[in-house]
Amino acid sequence: MSQREELNSYIGRVQQRLRLDATVRGAAIVAGVALVATVGITLILNKYAFPEGGVGPARIVLFGLVIFAIALGLAWPFLRMTRRRSIERAEVRFPELEQRLVTFAERQESGDPFIELLAADTMSVAADAPPVRLASGGRVFGLVGIGAVCAAVLVWMIIAAPGFMGYGASLLWTGPKHDVAPLYEIKVTPGDQAVRRNSDQLVTAQVVGLETRDVKLFARYQSASKWEPVSMTANEGGVGFQFLFAGLPESVEYYVAAGPVKSKQFKFRVVDLPAVKQIQVTYKYPKWTALKEVSEEHGGDLRALEGTDAELTVLMDSPLKDGILVGDDGQPLKLTPLEGNKYRATIHMAKDGSYHVAAMDSGQQVRLSEDYFISTEKANPPSIAIDRPGADYRASPIEEVTIGVKAGADFGLTHVSMHYSVNGGPEKTVDLSKAAGAKTVDGKTMLSLEDYKLVPGDVVSMYATAKDAHAEAKTDISFIQVDPFEREFSQSQAGGGGGGGGG
Repeated sequence: MSQREELNSYIGRVQQRLRLDATVRGAAIVAGVALVATVGITLILNKYAFPEGGVGPARIVLFGLVIFAIALGLAWPFLRMTRRRSIERAEVRFPELEQRLVTFAERQESGDPFIELLAADTMSVAADAPPVRLASGGRVFGLVGIGAVCAAVLVWMIIAAPGFMGYGASLLWTGPKHDVAPLYEIKVTPGDQAVRRNSDQLVTAQVVGLETRDVKLFARYQSASKWEPVSMTANEGGVGFQFLFAGLPESVEYYVAAGPVKSKQFKFRVVDLPAVKQIQVTYKYPKWTALKEVSEEHGGDLRALEGTDAELTVLMDSPLKDGILVGDDGQPLKLTPLEGNKYRATIHMAKDGSYHVAAMDSGQQVRLSEDYFISTEKANPPSIAIDRPGADYRASPIEEVTIGVKAGADFGLTHVSMHYSVNGGPEKTVDLSKAAGAKTVDGKTMLSLEDYKLVPGDVVSMYATAKDAHAEAKTDISFIQVDPFEREFSQSQAGGGGGGGGG
């Protein structure tokens, strides 16, 4: 290889080293700008509780800063590092070259006959000026480390950082997510709703992520042009806040604010609908209870046995269109029109809960009454006990044992039996039932042990069962143990004086 070619190779290595330095420095600048911009913008957004309308512009600013850093900190220095500029940087860094590289670059295409001599002379000096000295390994690794640390911190903030900093970083870099709850939020109930004119409407608000006692509701009535603020009162127990619109005369828009956090705007749409005058309830008990129907003229709250059908007749003060009953599960039950502004529906009382009367208006449910409670009672199983002769009774082989059984049921017994088995043999049953539907039974039966030719050590096991139309109950197993006719006892007596014994 000629001296000229070697010098060109040296200049190429100089340019590569300087471009490497520009690249790692630019990457570190970009990572640092991205991190600092993310932290700064997140702090600003957090001050205003990450407003929904401010996240989009903030992302534009962030990405604009990063693109600006890439352009000016990375792309421009890399592209600017041309062959000529690399030579100039080398001449500045290595004064001993004394402009030899510049002279070579200017004359190598001119056909100068002394160019090889110039190249040889320059290479002799360049031997002590290696390109690696233009950007030392320590500098390169240091810049790489700075960029890597900034990038790692940024990625950690986006993926796993806790608190508002992680939330803001993720929001800025990955955008809003519908499956992630907002860091700051005001949950308002009931939100948009159609309501009956002159009815009371309670608004509750729960502030999420912000500790404050200053919560205000802003309302703007249909006939007004300004928003009117009013302080909300804290609920008992300190969870949430509330405000009552008393007797709403017209439609009203409202929202809730706490510090920098604001809820969405909602609206109570006031409509003219009839009111409930009276509710008549007819209880139709399950057939197995054999109970007759019971009616209450002035009902509302429902209290009956589980499984009862409560037939409600609702009297309104004027005709009602699309009337419904709404349970606490939110499922509507249609009211069937009758004559005279009366409407009927049946509630199957399967569990405790509540319901209210409502109407459908423009696709929205409008409440027409307060909540009525549904209270159900579970049917108790029959009670049954063997009260004679008691548990683990001991009898002689020829004894006649009287067995007494007591049973009871709230809705009438259908069958009462005593079951027994001798020495684990086949089970036998004695029917102790009275007339069907009796609520109590006090039955007795005689068990003659002599009939079974029992011997000492034999055992009779027994239990009793009681049934009603709904359930069955039975006692624990008890035993009659057969003992011998006589028991022999021995006694020793101690005498005085010289002592003696007798038996």
